[in-house]
Order: sequence, then C-alpha cells, then structure tokens
Amino acid sequence: MSTIEVDFNNLALAEQVLERQGGHSRAMKDHLRQYATLDAGDMGLILQMLLPINEALLDLADQALDLSARVFDEGAARMGQTRETYVEAEREAHERIAAVARQLGVNSPPYSPPASPALGAPLNGAPSRYGEPDGNLFNQAFWDGYSAAEWAHETGQQAGDRVKAGLSGQRTVTEACDVRSFLVTPHADDPEIENVRWSAGVIFGGVDWIFEKLFGYSLLEEITKPFTGNWTRMKEGAFAWTHTSDALNGLSQNAAGLLPAMASWTGKGSEAFLVAAGAVSQAHAVLSGPAGTVSTMLKGLAIAAKEAAKLILKILRKIQDRLLVLAAEAAVPVAGWVAAAVTAGISLVDLTQDVLKAYKYVNIVYDVVSGMVSGISNLSDSAFRMADLVEGLARGAAARV
Repeated sequence: MSTIEVDFNNLALAEQVLERQGGHSRAMKDHLRQYATLDAGDMGLILQMLLPINEALLDLADQALDLSARVFDEGAARMGQTRETYVEAEREAHERIAAVARQLGVNSPPYSPPASPALGAPLNGAPSRYGEPDGNLFNQAFWDGYSAAEWAHETGQQAGDRVKAGLSGQRTVTEACDVRSFLVTPHADDPEIENVRWSAGVIFGGVDWIFEKLFGYSLLEEITKPFTGNWTRMKEGAFAWTHTSDALNGLSQNAAGLLPAMASWTGKGSEAFLVAAGAVSQAHAVLSGPAGTVSTMLKGLAIAAKEAAKLILKILRKIQDRLLVLAAEAAVPVAGWVAAAVTAGISLVDLTQDVLKAYKYVNIVYDVVSGMVSGISNLSDSAFRMADLVEGLARGAAARV
C-alpha cells in the first residue's frame, strides 16, 4: 500500500501563487492595451496601414492572455478544492480515532485544521533600470554593463540558493519572479523621424511651389506625409510588447517553479498537477516568442522609416538645388517655365528619376509594414495552443472528478 505525503502549507502557497499569476495575466493585457494601441488620429499613411494589423495583434494577445488568466484561475480553484478535500479527510480520520478513544475512556482534543500561510514576495524580478530610456551612447554602454553585472550577481546568488534548497529535506513553495516588475511605463526617446516634415520644410518648402508648377502636385506633401505620424507612440508600443514578452517568461518561471516544491506530494491529483504545471510553463514560454517578434518588427519599422527619411531628405536637397536654379532663371522674363528649364540645362527627366527614387524608399517602408502580417499568424498559433491547453486541463479535471 503506497503512502500519501501531503504538505498543507505548500498546497495553500501553491494556490496563492496560481491566483497571483491570473492577476498578472490580466495586468499584461491592460499593459498592452494602454501602451501598444495606436490611435488613427495622429498617424501618417504608413501607420494608417499598420492600424488594422496592430489591432489584430492586440485582439489575439487579448484572447491568449484571457485564456492564460483562466488557466491560472482554474488551477488555483482546483488546488483550493484539493486542499479542502485533504483537510476534510483528515478531519474525518481524527473524529473516527477520537470516537474509538472515547470508548476506551480517553478524551481527545477537537480537530484543529491546518493554518494557511501567507505567500511572500517574489524572489526576483526585472533589473533595477529595466525599461528606462537608453539616452546617449555612453550612458547606454555604462548602464548595459551595470545591468549585466547586476544580472550576473543575482543569477549566481539564485543558483546558490537553489542548490541549498535542493539539498534541503523540504522545499517551500515560493513565487520565483515578480512578473509585474516588467510592466513598466514604456519610455521611447523622440526619434528623428518626427522632425522630417520640419527639416524638409526648411530645406525644400521655399521652392516646392516650383515643383508643383512643373508636375502639378506638391512633392513635399506627397513624400513626407507617410512619415508624419507619431513614431514615438509606435516605439512605445514596441517596448510594451517587449515588456509583455518578458512578463510571459516570468509566468513560465513561476509555473515551473512550483514543480520542485510540489514533487514530494504523492496524494491524489499530484501527478496530474505536476503534468499541468509543466504544460502551463511551456505554453507561456512559447507565447513569449511571438510577443517578442512583434516588438522586433515594430522597432524594425521605426528604423526603416528613419533611414528612408534620411535618404529622402538627401534627394530633396538635390532637387532643391535644381529648383533654385529654375527659380533664378524664371526671375528673368524670357519664355516662362519651360524656357527657364531649358536655359538652366535642367532636365525634367532627371527630376522625375529623383522623385521615383524617393518613392522607392517609401515603398520599402510599406513592405516592412506588410511583412508584419506574419506576426498575426505566429501569435494566432500561440493563442490556439493556449486554447487547447485550457480545454485539455478542463477535460482532464472533469475526467478525474
């Protein structure tokens, strides 16, 4: 006959750990909605194209995080029910023993249920300067080095603590990671891209009217309006996705962290719990990947747009010089604009080629936005996996009732 080993304290602490993770999942959902939502009111053309893609990504993240919260809430409820079942079984056993003792003339004290300890603070969290803006290169290098040293010190200390805990006779359930320490307010330095219209206006605005006379539209307006959105907000959204990815890894750590302390539990439901905890940990580790990918794509889009803007400004300077010559020639009353172009030796074909080259860089940025559709597929796959996990755990629990 196998023995049953139950630690009531660990069962109570595991329930509290699971409850906290459900709250963390909902906090992550709020974090993404607050900082990664892009408003159409202050977006340029490229960001207008990004809006439906970004909204689809946020909807999928909402679904996945809702399912994540359900997994942890259900797990906490099941753990509480399991603990109560064990307490009730112990109460019944005590009463039966007390009844026999009374027949023998011995009075036993009344049953005293085990107390529920309070879960302490998480063991670790985000680095002390997590989420702060990089600043200039020297500050960034210093704080990157500082954070690396801090991480190495904490990791070494945690590894030592784990070895000691592993050698001890009894492990106590703890929360490994402070998930919400990663959900800080995103801080994005103002990118140069926001000043493209202003810069182009100084260089080109004074003679853009000449181009409009020649071609029938304003080059400054056509070329720069895709870049006049609030790019700082987009970078903040990218950081919000990074924070969420890191927080999902924290959830994975916390689920996996339950395994060592709960491994000695050999009562009913113990094996199912250990399998479920491992599956939940893996599911959240997998989900963190697409969230990180979305962040990388948004950051890449900001970089591509910035570089495209720089190249376009160079072209605008070149066109400006030609238009200034046209303006000077046109000031002499010869034969109007066409004559001015001829006498200045300026070819409209050359201007057209320069404009097409500028449009090419705009198209590159559009291609980057279009490529973000792949992020929807990756995040969708992870959401489906989380849905399968919820269904599997629910069916498994129902089968064992």
